[in-house]
Order: sequence, then C-alpha cells, then structure tokens
Amino acid sequence: MIKRGFLLFAFVIVFGGLHAQKVQLDSIRWINKDLGHLYFQKGRVNFNFVGSDKFKSHYAIVKDTLIMTDVYTSSADNFRVKHKTNFKFLIRNLTQSRLYIKAIDSNAVKLAGPGTYEFTNFKNSYDKDVKFSAIRFLSSTCHGDCPQLEITISPNGEYHLRGGEYADPYKGEFTAKLSRLQLDTLNYWLKHSELKKMYGWQQQDQVVDAPNYYFEIDFENDKKKLSVTTNQPPLNMTDLVQFMLSSYKRVKLTPVNTGH
Repeated sequence: MIKRGFLLFAFVIVFGGLHAQKVQLDSIRWINKDLGHLYFQKGRVNFNFVGSDKFKSHYAIVKDTLIMTDVYTSSADNFRVKHKTNFKFLIRNLTQSRLYIKAIDSNAVKLAGPGTYEFTNFKNSYDKDVKFSAIRFLSSTCHGDCPQLEITISPNGEYHLRGGEYADPYKGEFTAKLSRLQLDTLNYWLKHSELKKMYGWQQQDQVVDAPNYYFEIDFENDKKKLSVTTNQPPLNMTDLVQFMLSSYKRVKLTPVNTGH
C-alpha cells in the first residue's frame, strides 16, 4: 500500500538559447485539444494528461526541465521513510498563450505518454457562435449536504427550479427570471466552455462521495443535443457548473402553486 503525497513542480524556461523570458504561471489555466489541463494557482498546480485528474502540488521555475517529484510513504517500512520519484518533462516553449512540454524520462512517459503536449491559455477559449435554446441541469446529493437541484433555463432568462434534499429553503418548485447581467454571464460561460468538444466526452475515473452533475443543452440551429454527466467536471466546464450551482441563490424565486 502506498500513500501518495505532494508533487514538487520545478520549471525553467529558456527561449531559443539566446535569451530567457519569464512567464508568470500563477492563475493561468492551460488546456489542450483533448481537454486535458494544467492549472496554476497560488503556488499549486492541478494536472490532467490522459483523462483524469492526478495530483495537486507546488511548483517553481528553474531551467528548461519540468521536474515533478512524487513524495510518498509506504507500508513496506511502516510509513516511516519519505520516498521520492522524479518525473521529467522538457519545456519546449512557453509564452502567455502557449505551453509545449514533452516527457523525457521513463517515469514521465508512464504518466503522460511519449508525445509532446500543446496547451493553450484557457482564457483565450471562446466560441461566439454557441447559442442555446434550452438548458437543463441536475445536481445530486452526496454523503454531505450537497443540494439536489433540477434547473431549466430558456434563452430569454426564464428560470425554473425544482429543489430537493439540502436545497432548503427552496424545496419544491419555483420560477424566476435571470437579470440581463446574469443571462450575459451564463452565455459567456457557455461560449467559453469548449462545448463543441464535449460530444461523446466521458469521465475516466469516478470520484468517491461527490455529487453527480448532468447537463442537457439544446443549441440554436443544431439538432444535436449535448448531454454530459460528471462528478468531476473537466476544467473547461468548472465555471459553468459553478454558475448553475449558485444561480438559485442569486435570483428572486417565486413558489409555483401546485395546489388544485
């Protein structure tokens, strides 16, 4: 049995061998064409190379090699000794818009594969042609107090909530209307979420004791409905999920009279 600890990330960035240019990585979220990601925030990083999130750790900048160090303890020595395994990646290029890395030792190849990863800055992801005609969002309970929600939204901002367990005081059916700002924000996250890459997407690993989220989105001028189920939303959808989860607390809800 092995307990995985933190990974230490060290980055050194050299351009063309002629000069060095430092790029501030903190708060940059990188995404690739397969929706894998690297996300840097407050000295920590989350990465996904092959379909599932792996570790969170610290990072630093040093030369042109990314060294990921897995620090862990083992039952073989009763967890008394800290062990280290290094994973080395060559940073082939890094700008504010793009990041290229390639595994250069056997451990890194096992972790990420032998190819070069091209990441782009996620803030540049935007598809102005994404327009919805209906959104349905469901959130399940968990072993804690995750609210059970069913939310539908129309393009004009009409909002319907069916609240279940842990949705107090909003159990039952309610209607509301998104403000212009709220509707603009929703449309922004839809355009910013790489939704055209989500057809056929499936989560690789299930997370224990996490709520399940389900999206059903109808697009204007597109007969193909997008359906996504996940309990670990990929980076490109995290902002959209957070918008939906908090939306019922940010609108003026009116109870639906279901009496006869």
